[in-house]
Amino acid sequence: MTMTLEDLLNCNVNAELARRNMLDFVCYVKPDYQVNWHHSLLCEYMDRFAKGEIKRLMVFMPPQHGKSEIVSRMLPAFILGRNPKAKIVLASYSADLSSSFNRDCQRKIESEEYNDVFPDTKINGNNVVSNAKGSWLRNSEIFEVVGHGGFLKTTGVGGSLTGTPADFAIIDDPVKDSVEAMSPTYQERNWNWYNDVLFTRIHNNSSILLTQTRWDVNDLAGKLLQSMGNDVGEQWTILNLPAIRTDYSNPEDPREIGEALWESRHG
Repeated sequence: MTMTLEDLLNCNVNAELARRNMLDFVCYVKPDYQVNWHHSLLCEYMDRFAKGEIKRLMVFMPPQHGKSEIVSRMLPAFILGRNPKAKIVLASYSADLSSSFNRDCQRKIESEEYNDVFPDTKINGNNVVSNAKGSWLRNSEIFEVVGHGGFLKTTGVGGSLTGTPADFAIIDDPVKDSVEAMSPTYQERNWNWYNDVLFTRIHNNSSILLTQTRWDVNDLAGKLLQSMGNDVGEQWTILNLPAIRTDYSNPEDPREIGEALWESRHG
């Protein structure tokens, strides 16, 4: 069921719709969320990613345009609601930021709104670090779904994922700014971590999402795009939403040349 323009602007959804679609879920769990057209488009891609229709996805957006709220705070909770056995890893440029995403996701899962939508997906009511039988892990780096074993594990890019299999791997901004993005040292570090750490944790049916602000042609996204032309390179689906529209290459972008992505917030 497609949301009307009025529903989109006012986030008038119900729990049944929220179980089916990412945008409805975002609006139900966070009723005060201010939806712009690009959030709706981003959520369409998140739906396809969560359902396994897209296995390799890159999303390019400028800072402060709502991508982390949807990708790193909402998407893991949505996936675990639909499949409480899902194994999710999420990485960002620092372990502290990744941990904050983890804690935010936990708070969403504990909310009354989330329980309305996905009552079978619950996490341990206590912060525990025990691996003892009968305990379900919950701390700032990992939490498990009680009774099902799915989890969200977060780490910084460059951190370890030893012993952690991944059905879904999410990378949200592997660098913190343009200085790191244009540094050959960080470029090489991120490329090696992606291949030697993250990629070794996936299997044939795993899905990978990379979302970031593009600063340099040799950043992680750039290296992956370059590899697409090789026989061994993976093929990626790309959603590119620049701050200002400069051409008509993306038919899903309704803007005219020169228009801002989120005019009411960042004109």
